[in-house]
Parts: sequence; C-alpha cells; structure tokens
Amino acid sequence: MNNNATAWWGTFQFQEKQALFWEIGPLLLGIERFSEEWRIASNSSESREKMDIKVAMTDIAKFLRDNLQFRRHVFKHTDASITLTPMLADRPQVTRAEVPFYLPPGEQVTIYVSSPVWVHIEANDNKVAIDEIPTLRLSDTWYGPNTREGELCYSSSTFCRTNLNELTVRPHRIISPVIIQNNAKHPLLLDRVSLPMPYLSVFADENNNLWTEEIIVKNEPHHKHTVRHGKGAPSIAPLATLIGPPRLNLKTSNLITLFYSLLTE
Repeated sequence: MNNNATAWWGTFQFQEKQALFWEIGPLLLGIERFSEEWRIASNSSESREKMDIKVAMTDIAKFLRDNLQFRRHVFKHTDASITLTPMLADRPQVTRAEVPFYLPPGEQVTIYVSSPVWVHIEANDNKVAIDEIPTLRLSDTWYGPNTREGELCYSSSTFCRTNLNELTVRPHRIISPVIIQNNAKHPLLLDRVSLPMPYLSVFADENNNLWTEEIIVKNEPHHKHTVRHGKGAPSIAPLATLIGPPRLNLKTSNLITLFYSLLTE
C-alpha cells in the first residue's frame, strides 16, 4: 500500500492570470484563471500509466513538451477558487482477471479492482461544474449475453487481484473491494466482472489512498446473480472519509443486476 500519497484533490485559490499545474499519474492538468474565463489544458498518456509517478505540482516547461487539449470556460466574472474532486467513470467498467479462477460451491473470495480516476472540476465560489477529465482513457466494450441485451462499458484488462499486496496503489486509481459468494451447487468460473461505477462513492483513507464501498456479489442457484454495495467506507479502510459522491443514486433498494462471465459444471 502507498503510505505517503499526496492529496491532489480539494479547493485551490487562484489570482487573476495565475496558472497551476498537476501531474496525476498519466494525466497532466493545467488550469489558468482570467477575469472572465477559466482555461483548462490536459494530456493523458498511456505510456505513463504503469510508471510509479507521484502526484506533483509540475512545472510549465514539462507541460509545454506535451500535446495538450485546451478548453475555455467563459463567465461574467471568475472567483478565486477551483475545486478538484475524484470520481469514478460514467459507465460500468469490465475488468478481466489476470488469470481466471474457479470458486467452489459455498466458498467466498475478495478481489480488489483498481479503476482510473476521473477529475471533476468545479469553478468559482458557487462551485459550477465546468469539466471532467479521465486520468486514463479506457477502451469501449459491449457487455452482456448477446448484442441485444447488455450495455456499453469501459474495458480494463489489468489491475484485478485477489491479494491486495499484489496490487500497486497509485494516486490516480481507486480500489474497489469485491466480495464474491458462490451459493450455487456448481463451481463458478470468474473470468471478468462488470462493476457499476456510476453508483459508487469515493473515499480517501488517512494515507490519501482512494477506495469505494465494498461490493458484494452473490451467485445463487439457477444462474441468478445479484450485487449490492455496502454503506460507507470499506472494512479494509474503516477510517476513510467520503470525498466524492456517486454519479447516480439507486431509487429502489441497494440491489442491481450484475452481468459477469460465468461457467457452471
């Protein structure tokens, strides 16, 4: 685990014509304030994804060496503050296990899934949402039993482990503990899992590592499977505090359908 992560989120104060620059894992982010507009520049490089980059207020010289995307957000007048908040993706994320494994009947396992952060940006004292930038852009995938049933998701081929110590914790990734219970009479082959990211919150522990609630998956007889998420910080990080709300709230109970690759014999 990362014992000394830097908190890159929060509210930052700007003078007019002042720019601040962040390096959040693979993402370079620059924000500049003018009297009537905010300018945001960013670049995300997959080549930086596996590098052990610490969060830093990087310098403009490094920024100018990269191909940046610029966006302008115009106001009648800008206040002094910008707020950065870590959020999860706006779609479910399909994560494939590095090595698929069977879960026997009556057994339970916890897997840890690591997901890239989306940086939610709010401007001015009244916190108007102006932008949202993923630290790493994932590819699209269709997930479901056929082409008519299912949903469009993001695809992640790595960062799924049964042992937390084998998962590299990085400041631009959020860890989801997933508890899987096999209550069926047949072994369950876990190949990949689709996590409901828009329904999950973001928590930060005392070391500024990022977490979601626990996700409890139950595989029941007759090919039925459901998922619910816990309330509050996960048990592995009980002192973590809420810093990012879910995008969507469940309207009826905490049960939603989960599709995942499943084989019974």
